[in-house]
Amino acid sequence: MKIQPSYMSSKRTRDEGGKFEEKVTEQDILKIFDRADTPVLTASDLADALPVGRDAVYRRLSDMHDGGLVGKKDAGARAVVWWAKVAPELSDEAKERVEEARRDDAVPLDELDEELDGEDEA
Repeated sequence: MKIQPSYMSSKRTRDEGGKFEEKVTEQDILKIFDRADTPVLTASDLADALPVGRDAVYRRLSDMHDGGLVGKKDAGARAVVWWAKVAPELSDEAKERVEEARRDDAVPLDELDEELDGEDEA
């Protein structure tokens, strides 16, 4: 499974006890699912693309499962696969691009009414 890491390991900082300090949000995980080339991922797949370990990802996935954000299925004696049930939130920049596309593709209401009236007469 190849997923482009969203974090570089060299950017990972450690606290005084040597533990990694990064936190992973639900949105971070949903974005990994969104970019993946397969419909299901394991906690290890996700951990490879995030700045936290498999156990931390598994705990976050379990919470997300309880909240209905991801689904899960046992896929063997010790294997569990996960999938996103919702899409990640769009960034403000992406939302603006969507709005621009909608405006560009918009049809004036009077033109739409004329077109629909013409279909009723046919």
